[in-house]
Amino acid sequence: MKKILACVLAVVLAFGMCTVAFAASDVTAIDVLSGTVYTYDDDDKAMYLADAADLDANTTYYIPVVDVTSGTAADITKLSDLTNNYKVRTSIDDGSSYISSKPAFVIKNVSSTVGDYHPISASKTAFITFTTADKFNMEEVDLDMTINVYPSDNSYDAALNGVDQAVGVNSPAEIEEFTNSTICYRETEASSYFLVPSGAPIVTFDDIDDEIEMEFGDDDEEVVFIVNATNQKDLFLRLDTEDEALEDKYPNAELEIRYFAGNNKTFRKTGELTIPTDLDDGDEPYLYEVVDGKLTLCEDAKYDSSDEAFVIKTNKLGNYVISDTKLVDEDADDSDEDGDSTDSTDSSGDATTNPDTGANDFVGLAVALAVVSVAGIAVAKKR
Repeated sequence: MKKILACVLAVVLAFGMCTVAFAASDVTAIDVLSGTVYTYDDDDKAMYLADAADLDANTTYYIPVVDVTSGTAADITKLSDLTNNYKVRTSIDDGSSYISSKPAFVIKNVSSTVGDYHPISASKTAFITFTTADKFNMEEVDLDMTINVYPSDNSYDAALNGVDQAVGVNSPAEIEEFTNSTICYRETEASSYFLVPSGAPIVTFDDIDDEIEMEFGDDDEEVVFIVNATNQKDLFLRLDTEDEALEDKYPNAELEIRYFAGNNKTFRKTGELTIPTDLDDGDEPYLYEVVDGKLTLCEDAKYDSSDEAFVIKTNKLGNYVISDTKLVDEDADDSDEDGDSTDSTDSSGDATTNPDTGANDFVGLAVALAVVSVAGIAVAKKR
């Protein structure tokens, strides 16, 4: 009886260690609309037409992909319908370090579009997506990137902008719209009083010969810097207001993050920086600056209780943290607190990953079955 049990367990183990085969997708012909590229607004779930030749840094782009298996274009709403039958590979001859997430398939919820393309019938639809890196570069850089779409079977088809391609498992459809592109940040021209938007952080001072007032952020943040900018060179001035690592490190503190990103943010002359806060509940809040990865109390800062704002005399816009309680910086090196010049993105990572297939759980089950099978065989031999 135990011999039979051992044999049964061995058979179960054999089946358990077999590779799970997935049914092929019904999508066997796609059209990549590579003539159009979009950016996505998370707030209104809208796609906005962009320029493939002139890419913005620190931006995610989307190329529409539709199902043409039936001869009529249809939305692709499941990622597996693409990833089961098609794969994306990338060749970058120039500018590879300025692509933080390489091209990959993705499904996005789209409520509206501004441009030539719109979802055919559903709010969910497929794209090829990639992201440009946040490197704080002052000058534009060249990009020579070819996106290759391979079918997993020679009978599957791929078109580009409605034109069928001679594709196969070893011959991809080649998207070449990004082989002669540039990546850069947008510019803001200084004036006597102006707002520096986060999307245009390079500030030029060509026609300035006097004091200026610069404003950063929205109505809730409104950091203001007043300085004489005569003969000032161009600077990278972007206000960032999030640091998840620092907020996780101090969960019991209420924090306001005011980081000026990049390296190139030092003025020729000293000015007055005003940082308002909403953390004044009767007690004066604390102002810190992140210096070399460590929180340092800004002892030179003056707090104006009537305006509920800190005032600092400085010529360099740093990384500031306002807290409602005193912070003890026990291990600053553990977190990525210094938003000054660190690029934390992975330049070789894909934008998406395939759905979890449960393979790890299956391997665990196979190992358990192997142990039971070996035990059964040992008992049988003993008998």
